[in-house]
Amino acid sequence: MLLTGQTVSSLGNSISNIAVPFQLLAIGASPLQLGVTVAIETAAAVAFLLLGGAIADRWQRRTLILASDAVAGLVLAVVALLSWSGTLRVEHLYIAAAALGAAQAFLSPAYNAIVAELVPGEVLRAGNAARLLSRSVARVAGPTVGGLIVAFVSPAAAFAVDGLTFLFSFATLLLAHPDKRTAALSTSLVADVREGFGYVFRYRWLWTTTLYFMLVNVAYAGQAGVMTPLLVRDTLLGDARILGFIKSAYGVGTIVAGIGVAQATMRRPGRVMFGFELIAAAAVLVIGIAPTLPVLLAAMAAMGAALASSTVIWQSFLQRLVPAHVLGRVTSVDLLGNSVINPLAPLIAAALIGPVGPPGTFVIAGVYALALVSIAVIASPLRNMEEAAFTAA
Repeated sequence: MLLTGQTVSSLGNSISNIAVPFQLLAIGASPLQLGVTVAIETAAAVAFLLLGGAIADRWQRRTLILASDAVAGLVLAVVALLSWSGTLRVEHLYIAAAALGAAQAFLSPAYNAIVAELVPGEVLRAGNAARLLSRSVARVAGPTVGGLIVAFVSPAAAFAVDGLTFLFSFATLLLAHPDKRTAALSTSLVADVREGFGYVFRYRWLWTTTLYFMLVNVAYAGQAGVMTPLLVRDTLLGDARILGFIKSAYGVGTIVAGIGVAQATMRRPGRVMFGFELIAAAAVLVIGIAPTLPVLLAAMAAMGAALASSTVIWQSFLQRLVPAHVLGRVTSVDLLGNSVINPLAPLIAAALIGPVGPPGTFVIAGVYALALVSIAVIASPLRNMEEAAFTAA
């Protein structure tokens, strides 16, 4: 039930992600305002992540997911109404981005932790891959559907559809009744957060990998809302349909990852993870060097496969090595590290596009990512951790 609801919700998110940049451009937003919208959503998610993780270890995780779905669905319904009536302004989308980011901050730790409750440890990677596969199917269909809705109906219709998918997710999980778990008790939320940070910094493999993702994600965080839409508009001279096809190609790559990573036997999964990270960084560089539609589709598919595989492997590390009673908090600290400087990425991308153009921005991002992955491959403790042992040493 959880997987079904989140799959449909992912479909809606993919539709809405196409609508947002073209809605902004339709009401006269500048590239900087596109970047600010993405930055606000990311910053709101970052601001509430630690609280979300602490509450996910105290409350029923199902309750947090339900609340997040309800808030997101309501926000999107309001945005759809404003867009349909012709009264939508850039400021409204800023507010919506902040609300959606905050809702995501409570959903993500709860969702990652509840998967570890529902799936046996010996098949966690396969379970995460199944979760990835279902969302990937949605991400293939969603951008194409979103592009068609925006081009032939309106952005308002795309926002309305996304709102309905959150309602479906809410209703589906409301009908599910998983076993009640005993929530962790502590003296205060501050103490809970402190314990989460303490656990992360106790293990070198954990904090160094979190630091790596914090730095490397800057290369990717500016793409969806700024770099790729402007590359489509200014370099490819395309519209929302082309952007939808490109994002669908990324989704195809994640489907390949969902099938492949579940079947793979990995003696040292950390090395495999960084191998995928190298492929993703190279794909970004290729887009900048040869920004044609066929190259862009192939590179996006490769990037989707590589980043999705890397994510599944890393989530499985966390879910198998971190005790259940702190998993929500450790997940929130990991997500915080992964995204704390991400709000800068769309702003940096918007600033670079003026002097170097969209292709040049992809080149800079690709070179930056390749440099960081190369350092991680040499220095990371994950290189020598064997899956058979899986001990947090």
